[in-house]
Amino acid sequence: MNELHLQDKFLIPFFREGLGYKEVKANTITNSLIIQEDLLSFISDTELNKKPYEALLKKYHGNHNLLLQELIELIQERIASSRNMALFINVNKSITLKGVKLNLFYTSDSVIHGNNLFDENIFSVVQELPYKYSYNGIQLISFRPDIVLFVNGIYLGYSELKSNYTSQTAIKNGRGKVVKDYFEAIKNYHQYVDSNSMLSDNEKQSIRKDFLKIFEKAIHITTTDIEETFVIRSISDFFDEMLETCREGKFDREHIEKKVNKSFKAYPLLNPSAEKKDKLKELFTAHYSKFNIEKEILYYNFIEREINYASGFKELKSEVGRLISPRPKQKFGTDKILAKIDEFLEHEAEPDYFEKLLEKQLVGVSEAKKKELLEKRKSYSNNKNVYSLLMQYAAGFGKSNIIGWSALQLKDMRRNEEYVYDKIMIVVDRLQLRGQIDSLMMNMNIDNRMFMEATNKKTFQEALYSDVRLVIVNLQKFGSVHEMMDEEVLAKLSKMRIVFLIDEIHRSNAGNQHEEMISIFDELQSPFDKSDYTKISTKKNLIIGFTATPDDHSLARFGEFSGYAESEKLWRPFDSYTMKEAIDDGFILNPLKNIVPFASKMGFKLPANPLEGISEQECTDAH
Repeated sequence: MNELHLQDKFLIPFFREGLGYKEVKANTITNSLIIQEDLLSFISDTELNKKPYEALLKKYHGNHNLLLQELIELIQERIASSRNMALFINVNKSITLKGVKLNLFYTSDSVIHGNNLFDENIFSVVQELPYKYSYNGIQLISFRPDIVLFVNGIYLGYSELKSNYTSQTAIKNGRGKVVKDYFEAIKNYHQYVDSNSMLSDNEKQSIRKDFLKIFEKAIHITTTDIEETFVIRSISDFFDEMLETCREGKFDREHIEKKVNKSFKAYPLLNPSAEKKDKLKELFTAHYSKFNIEKEILYYNFIEREINYASGFKELKSEVGRLISPRPKQKFGTDKILAKIDEFLEHEAEPDYFEKLLEKQLVGVSEAKKKELLEKRKSYSNNKNVYSLLMQYAAGFGKSNIIGWSALQLKDMRRNEEYVYDKIMIVVDRLQLRGQIDSLMMNMNIDNRMFMEATNKKTFQEALYSDVRLVIVNLQKFGSVHEMMDEEVLAKLSKMRIVFLIDEIHRSNAGNQHEEMISIFDELQSPFDKSDYTKISTKKNLIIGFTATPDDHSLARFGEFSGYAESEKLWRPFDSYTMKEAIDDGFILNPLKNIVPFASKMGFKLPANPLEGISEQECTDAH
């Protein structure tokens, strides 16, 4: 499949028919990166905007063009001060012009409207958008991204396509094209703007924000071929280094391209052996389906700032901060958790669903071995009384962020006009982890009134009965989980649906060694299996455990079946990011890399009497 066929004959029809986008002609879009027709249609024709638009139009004496022009100017001003388009839309879901509020984006599953308003959002796809930018009559850039995405007329990001038919790949040519376009743009910015002594720093910054917005404001930029799709966020992180390279008169981008490619990662696949078209559908759904775009806007992008402690209160420092958005593997893992929960909910009334599923997976295994495995699984009550997922993530992976992104989505998850989970409990066992979670909540704009902390049985019960739905359970102050999960608590839990997110599944008793460590996962699940909970419960709670080092017992009790083979592990984590992957990606230093072997001679001499030092009794015992 060549590039033209990939784009025009497969992906664009998939955007239209599979993802529900409409196609817009490229020649209707200006350098503002706003589809004016879509924006006007959204603010004037959709349910919550009709009356406000009519009132606003009167203030403009019926002049539609002037209204639209001033609205676009306001939008562009707000975009310039936003880190990316996801943050812009999140903060500006509505915008006020001349005292009249207009909506720019409708969220899904609202308490009043359900998905009716969300369905009024206009998602658009554009092929071969000609993006040109001139300054003082000099053209600074001219290129055509293959596919550009918009919502309600507002730019989201773009994708570069490459074809194996012409021996081009996303990993080399696609990533290279994105880096080349950005580097060439910065080179021209340096030549005509940065080096212009007549311009102030603020003027230069303003031009940069407008000129480079197609790169720097994108939620993400992707490049794909038939086999793989690569994703980069925050390409602007490399702006300073690229600009400094140009200032030094060095215009070879090979060195910087290697650095950029370390962040330009391949997106994982649920089924790597699937048909090529199915792979593309999976990857483009994960990034561009309407609901996944909404997740980007509402959850996956936030600004991380340091926290001040003053007079017993915590507040975020007033600083620019750092954009936090998921690396491909992080988003993949979080989305995988949420998709599995959909399967849990669908089969909640079938207690033997996962046993039957395992039995199907054991096709080809001997009857004796199959019986052994099924009996062992039944003895663990895996996914029978309470659902469980085991996640293995190495240090440096950003586990706390995944917990935060998962908690936020679980908090807002609704089915049949009701919240799915009554409580989302984040279980931590160390003060360091407790502080990380607390900071994460503040940076994710979760007000401290939206969550509470449980440190003993009394506060845990208060959390169960309160209206607060996010609870941090600090186990360090509990004697044991068993004290927390008594019969009274289990009776309450039997009428609720709660998710526990365990930050580290192992804990130690007063600093004992690893051999004596306790699995919080076991401690939490056991009460559900050993009490009358199963006789009175109508909903199933969920336990998700995160760890860098799952032991064989945890894998056997909470892991997923990986396939049967001699001498191979039968059980694996639901999702994993191993130490090797972390080392390869540069998040962890390789502890073996700097080990230097050296030869050492050893001298020894046999004693004259080989039985010297051995008692007569020991000789007798040996015989």
